[in-house]
Amino acid sequence: MVDPKVDVEATLRQVDQWAAKTRARFPAGASNKVKMHLLISTLYEPGPWNDHRPFGYDYTDPFGQDVKKSLLSHYFATRNGQCVIMPIAFLVIGQRLGLPLTITTAPYHLVVKYGDEEQGQWTNFEATSGLFHPDSGYEQAMSIPLEATRNDTFLRPFSQRETVALFATASLLPSYQQKKQAERILTATSLILKANPKDVTAMVVRGDAYYLLIEQQFKAKYPKADQIPQALRAEYAEYSRQNLAWYERAEALGWRQWGQTEKQRYLRHFNSMKAQSQGGS
Repeated sequence: MVDPKVDVEATLRQVDQWAAKTRARFPAGASNKVKMHLLISTLYEPGPWNDHRPFGYDYTDPFGQDVKKSLLSHYFATRNGQCVIMPIAFLVIGQRLGLPLTITTAPYHLVVKYGDEEQGQWTNFEATSGLFHPDSGYEQAMSIPLEATRNDTFLRPFSQRETVALFATASLLPSYQQKKQAERILTATSLILKANPKDVTAMVVRGDAYYLLIEQQFKAKYPKADQIPQALRAEYAEYSRQNLAWYERAEALGWRQWGQTEKQRYLRHFNSMKAQSQGGS
């Protein structure tokens, strides 16, 4: 739906192939913890299992603006990804291996959840770096508000149904946004929010879709609000109300829009990680 040129069956075969490469490295009687670490090394550490071409982070798109880079087919072809496709790929391969994995969200970020049998709890696997972090690490680093913690908006393990809906939030909605397809956004977000009523990203995108309708159906024809014909003003008012209401719902659950301060802080972290990956200090 995002890119009709994608060969879906070939991409699914690659998922199975990466699962098979990993499974071939499992010792007899391997625990989930051993299997988890072998999956990590299969994808992220150079070796014969990946032809000495490990998967890595794509430093050319700091804010994930290129929708095609969020696709599994692109990730397998380039072996470079970002915070959308790297956790999704790890999840679908890991689930093929029977690992207790699901996904969750942090602000502007996706995170894999691993059911650690030894600790008897879920722990966070950061697929962009190959490291594990506690909830508190994300809460502090991303300044997650108390409202989000109270409402389980972020960092809770998703059901399989919520996970599938998240794939649509992560890849399909940005595609519709780029194409300015407001009606399709409204249809998709209705389905997504039925599966996960706490998807604050879908809420915000839905709010944006109503503003897009205002631009397309009203501002393009009537530059000033008082120029709108009387017969259309109720529709204009409803779009305006919905635009604000969806933002308010997301904010009530703990979503916060990034301002320049947050964007600059993220870019500093991004550039630091990029320098380290290139051998800098």
